[in-house]
Amino acid sequence: MNKELKKIAKTTLILLEKKSLDSINIDFVFKKAKVNNKNIRKNFDKKIMLLTNINRYIDSRLKDLGDNIENSNPKDMLFEIIMLRFDVLQEYRFSIINIFNYFKKNPKDSLVILPSFLESMNLILKLSKIKTNGLKGNLKIKGILIIYLSTFLVWLKDKGQSMEKTMTSLDQYLEKASKIINIVKT
Repeated sequence: MNKELKKIAKTTLILLEKKSLDSINIDFVFKKAKVNNKNIRKNFDKKIMLLTNINRYIDSRLKDLGDNIENSNPKDMLFEIIMLRFDVLQEYRFSIINIFNYFKKNPKDSLVILPSFLESMNLILKLSKIKTNGLKGNLKIKGILIIYLSTFLVWLKDKGQSMEKTMTSLDQYLEKASKIINIVKT
């Protein structure tokens, strides 16, 4: 992700700490971010693109952090990578909650950002050294999306800085998923 896109994502996140997406204007975001690149601006024809850019920014941060994860079994690596993503979200907690509230009021917009989320789940699996090719890979991506979203709903209510409830829930969801996979394999 280039420097200008990062600036736009960070600026949007800062603005979303106190404002809703409905009250933010794309041109205002670009002005606040001090980005004048017309080639980049034309890719932001709808406000939802600001959210897609934020998701890609979070992925970029996750990739930087995830490259340092110690190799271990896939379940443990998956747990670590997903929790790293929640660590990044925690930095922007109020903004992320505002984004979630926007999607609750505008559920159709969540369909627009879904491909970006699937890319994020693919990244999580790849950082966890789990193959994502073929039909099995496609199923893994969708399965991780369900686990991630279920954990995200817990994270929303988890007020603790240590995210203990989030970690416990994620561990339980991953455990259930591994049991299902073992049943299917037999």
